[in-house]
Amino acid sequence: MSSQIPTEWQYDPPECFVAGDGPYASALASVLGTVPVPLNQLKAGPAPTNSGGFPRVFENLKWVFLVVPEAMSASEALQCHQEVWEWVEKLSSEGGQHELAFLFVLPSGASQSFEETLAVGLIVPEIDPVKSGHAIWRRSGSLSELLDLASRTHPLDVVPLRGRRASDSRHIALAKLRDAAGQNDPTPGREAAMAVLAAFRGQEYHLDLFCRRPYHQNGNLLRGWLNAAVTATVTPERWADQRGKIVGWLVSDPTETK
Repeated sequence: MSSQIPTEWQYDPPECFVAGDGPYASALASVLGTVPVPLNQLKAGPAPTNSGGFPRVFENLKWVFLVVPEAMSASEALQCHQEVWEWVEKLSSEGGQHELAFLFVLPSGASQSFEETLAVGLIVPEIDPVKSGHAIWRRSGSLSELLDLASRTHPLDVVPLRGRRASDSRHIALAKLRDAAGQNDPTPGREAAMAVLAAFRGQEYHLDLFCRRPYHQNGNLLRGWLNAAVTATVTPERWADQRGKIVGWLVSDPTETK
């Protein structure tokens, strides 16, 4: 079920969008003069009005703060990132061309590898507040530091990200695998599996970023299938059974994290 848009936004369109659960998200939203959107509501998406449209309450939106819980994986954080943009595209007249600064507010003990995985998902060398439109901040820092970082994060729309994903070798290889899964002949599937393994060589764990929930579990199933597909003969009978599983493991659109 879709989430009701906060009444406050109707009368006072926010400049900041805080997504997250718990007291930290609530306190941050209060300081920023808005109300937080819990993560379950973020996933559900905004509810349309009785007329079927969406109020343009994000016309003034400048900053997004995603408060990442302790137990959240980088794959889940990237999914939340996608869900934020689904809100923006519905609630701003500029849609995907609305420019904003996106800040991942991580737990104090978040690892460097978490940050690096976010960069992989965003198809950038690193999360750079000036170049990427995104920034990383850990909750061990002060509020003034967070606000200073937000002011230094260059706003960007989502169009460049989608362009990077469309030309990324990993996304292209996975798109071919999905296409192959729509064919009865197992030969294209084996060839696509070889291309996927080549695109992810040495970083096969990043396949989690391209799978549906539960990300890691489906990533393991996909990794196992890929390795078997290139080392064993895939009969038409086995392929008929595996095609649906591949579609179930991968996101529906390889250019986005679902």
